[in-house]
Amino acid sequence: MSVFPSVPNTSAVAQANSAVSAIEPATLSQRLPALDGLRGLAILMVVMHNLSPLSQPHGAVSYLLAVWLDHGWIGVPLFFALSGFLITGILLDTRAAPNYFKSFFARRALRIFPLYYATLFVMFVVLPIFNLWHRISPSELWSVVYLSNWVQPFHPREFSLPHFWSLAVEEQFYLLWPFVVYRLGTRQVLKLSLIVAALALVIRLVLLYAGFSHDALYQFSVCRMDALALGAAAAAALRLPVWRERLVGRQQQLLWVCIAVLALGAPLSHLYQQFGFLPQSIGYTFIAIGSCLLVLTAACADLSGAAGWWSRLLRNTLLRRLALYSYAMYVLHIPLQEIIARPLARAYGWENHSSLWGTLIYIVAGTVVSYCVAALSYHAFERHFLRLKRYFAAAN
Repeated sequence: MSVFPSVPNTSAVAQANSAVSAIEPATLSQRLPALDGLRGLAILMVVMHNLSPLSQPHGAVSYLLAVWLDHGWIGVPLFFALSGFLITGILLDTRAAPNYFKSFFARRALRIFPLYYATLFVMFVVLPIFNLWHRISPSELWSVVYLSNWVQPFHPREFSLPHFWSLAVEEQFYLLWPFVVYRLGTRQVLKLSLIVAALALVIRLVLLYAGFSHDALYQFSVCRMDALALGAAAAAALRLPVWRERLVGRQQQLLWVCIAVLALGAPLSHLYQQFGFLPQSIGYTFIAIGSCLLVLTAACADLSGAAGWWSRLLRNTLLRRLALYSYAMYVLHIPLQEIIARPLARAYGWENHSSLWGTLIYIVAGTVVSYCVAALSYHAFERHFLRLKRYFAAAN
């Protein structure tokens, strides 16, 4: 099955197809190790951000550490861009399959649902029965149907799993986007993705002027779809012969454009603060564009076989291993902190402090424990469901 759209049979198009024939269409569906590295980097940023107890840094080193930890939330839009790119690529590559919808939804469910609902069951049922966790609030039940991001901004203190909002955003994307891609050509997917990304900025501006909370701007799906949409646009662009010829092999230029975009957006968004009018309007847009460019750069590096220092860094074993366990790390790091780490930190007076070494020890220990538990979850639990995915492969 060709991943390229139907086009008139002209000599110009024939030449364009010939120019990219050295890169087989099937390679777009292969595992791209640099993207794994980006996923590993993203999970490190998010986990360290959420684990940080550093409240009042003293000294230059502590201040730089605090800046890094405060900006770890940027790993979330990077995850969104990766999801938009990878999921749209899968959908474009398999939309001619007779079992297109069944294959996609079954394989996504096997990857996402088992650990997600097992975690909800433990947190909402098992632990309260043994008085190891508080009873859930009615608002938290929205997590069961992946709609917590629409409710949590209005009841932030009632959610034991506050990070699940981003999983809700992605799941809503997974539910709707397959139907969009199925109906459109690759060029249309590219154009629509760019329109959706621009629309996200417009919606954020409207909601900001309407007085919605910062949490709402941060969690509503309609406000965060620019990173997902731009990732989708990148996937579509690489499946158009002309764009693919222009992009693959130019990863160095793409990287510099990414750096320039992020550098331009930094002063316009108060150095990418998480909340505020400018950060949550144009700031989120610049981060989405930068994340998309970073994903596109990594993908082009893999497709062209580039071996620059930064691409070698992304392909290293540690980051790729983190990527393998990233989903479980994301799901479990907050429960582990709330049930185990935070009570211990309170007992030893480490919950909020300005100690550089104390912060480093706490974050490193929390990250390592999250990694180990995630690895156990993957090999002892998730992998059994992942093996079933072979029964739902897209048919030729």
